[in-house]
Formats: sequence, C-alpha cells, structure tokens
Amino acid sequence: MGKRIWITWETQRRSVELAKKFGCELFVIEYKGILRYPRSITKTLSLLKSTKPDILFVQNPSMILATVACLYRFFKKIPLVVDRHTTFLLNKKHRNTPRLIIFKLLHRFTVRFADLTIVTNDFLADLIRQLKGKPFVLPDMIPKLMQTGTTQLKGRHNILLISSFSPDEPIKEVIEAIKHVEDKKNVYLYITGNYKKLDESTYKAAPSNVVFTGFLDEQEFINILFSVDAVIVLTTADYTMLCGCYEAVSARKPLITSNKDVLTEYFKGAIFVDNSAKDISNAISEVIPNLDLHRERISSLKERLVSEWEENFINLENQLVTLRH
Repeated sequence: MGKRIWITWETQRRSVELAKKFGCELFVIEYKGILRYPRSITKTLSLLKSTKPDILFVQNPSMILATVACLYRFFKKIPLVVDRHTTFLLNKKHRNTPRLIIFKLLHRFTVRFADLTIVTNDFLADLIRQLKGKPFVLPDMIPKLMQTGTTQLKGRHNILLISSFSPDEPIKEVIEAIKHVEDKKNVYLYITGNYKKLDESTYKAAPSNVVFTGFLDEQEFINILFSVDAVIVLTTADYTMLCGCYEAVSARKPLITSNKDVLTEYFKGAIFVDNSAKDISNAISEVIPNLDLHRERISSLKERLVSEWEENFINLENQLVTLRH
C-alpha cells in the first residue's frame, strides 16, 4: 500500500516490533520538559511533510499524537491506524476536571476518526465499537529474546517478579508470600525495577531471600529472565495485558499471574492468583516441585500464541488493503 511510517512519542517495544512487522519506517520522538508537547507536535508535522506517507501508523499514548494524526488524515486523505494499547482510564476514579473533560473529548474524536484502532483484547474492542470506531484485536507479539549469558543467582530455586513498582502491582503481597513458601530457605525472589518507589517500611521488612535488582538494562533483564526458574507478573487492574507475561512465555518460563479475565483467556497454561499473599505463596509452592510440567505447558502456550498471532496479523494486513478514502 505504498510508503508506511510509524510515529510514537515514547520508546515502547510493541511499537518497535509492530513497525518492523508492518514494514514501516519508525520515528521515535521523545522530548522531555515543559515544552514537550509543542516540540513533539512540530517535529511530527515536519516528519509528515517530509516523508509523505501513503498510510500512517501512530501509537496512543500519546493522545495528543493520535489527535494530530487524525487532523492530518482529514487534510491529506490517507489511511490512519492508531495502535491503542492503554489510555482508557478504566481502573481509575476521576472527577470531571477540565483535563479529564478534554481527555474524553479527544478519546472520542480519535476513536471515531481513525480508520482502524488496534487494541489488545476483545473488551477494549467493544469499547471502540460503542464509540462508532473500527477496532482490530492484536495482542503483543511474543518477543524474540536472546540470552547472551547466565546470571549467577543465590537460590536453589529462583523466581523473578517483573515489576515497575506501579500502584497496580501488589508488591507487598508477593514479599509477604515468599515468607510462607514451602522450602523457603532454598527459594529466592528477585524483583526488578526501581525499588525506591516502594515504601521504606516494606523494603526494610523484606526477608533476606528477597533481592531487589534495581533498574536493569534490556540485556541484563533478558539474561536474568532466562536464568530463573519461574516468573511472577501481577496487576490489580482489569482489562490490562502485561508485557511481563509475554516475556515469560518467550523465555518458556512457568508463569504466575493475576486472575483477570483478559489474562486467563489469553495465557492459558499459566497459574492464576487472586493477588493475595496466601494465594501467591500457594502458587509458588505448586510451581517449584513441578517445574518440568509447567515449562511444558508454557512451551505449548508459546507455540499456539505465535501461530495464532501470525494468522491474526495476516487478517489485519488484508483489512489494511481495503482502507480507502
């Protein structure tokens, strides 16, 4: 369909991988500070003017980027595809502040006037349809991760909690759970991410078999992912697909994740918990003595998801061919 470009205002693995898969030239615009938005808008318009795409892909977030893209679509009459994997505000309670009112208006505008909005699950697709948009469900690709070395770990058995210390992550419950795991002396929990976001009392109360890794660069993260025995990725939020789950599946690691509908429907073969310390502890105690069984289940899941994703992608490409003005 001619020249394709993909614009994003933040570095995000999903955009990098999808841009490559769609055969797009990828432009990452990352400005910081008070002038971020005017500088990003100016740079985006300059890129559109110089590249003259035949089809435009953008990532939402940012909502402002998606709005700029919709306005550009009106003037240039080219197909616009918005990849919208977050920014639905489904798990937050807000008053009708001016900022939220503007967000809702732009939300409706970008959904209604994009030619296609890509989302990660059926629930979000239904929301798009309710606003008279045209959705297509395409979960994240299972990433192709390459191990370059083995990370030396302390335990006979080692578990990785993939975390960004966001408010929706039950970190305290996982730390409490590890205290009650069977054979806990031989089980170590490694927690990624900026642990300085954790309240000091919880950090100090963590037992000696909990290791906070701090920030890891991508390859360090991949190497520790391949070195552990199992992976935990949790959220209290509904309707949210978790990048860490895809990463665990890619590495064929037994996966413990939250009992949320979108996760249970997609990551069949994982162990699902209610985010309580007791349930998490029971899940760890189940996985450790049965690692081979759970590795086999995740390996089968990976093969199925890769096959289904490729089939889904072909269907999406067929839809793109039909986009005309």
